[in-house]
Amino acid sequence: MQLKLTWRVAEGKDIDLLVSREQKIAETRDVLLEKGLLCETAEDADYIRSLRTKKQAGIWLTYEEAEIYSGDILVLEEI
Repeated sequence: MQLKLTWRVAEGKDIDLLVSREQKIAETRDVLLEKGLLCETAEDADYIRSLRTKKQAGIWLTYEEAEIYSGDILVLEEI
């Protein structure tokens, strides 16, 4: 099953994506980094926060494991 998500990559800049719920969050981050859509500091981020639920999850989890659902807006965070 695919999820429709929004990644907030910069203040006022969002990227809408379709991803598999079995995909690891880190894989999405890596693809966005390769495409130059994320700043280099995103490489150091270990967590992602859902703005819908206010929950934080490790990027090594899948979207399903992190309980991220379609419609979520996600922000990378360093801790």
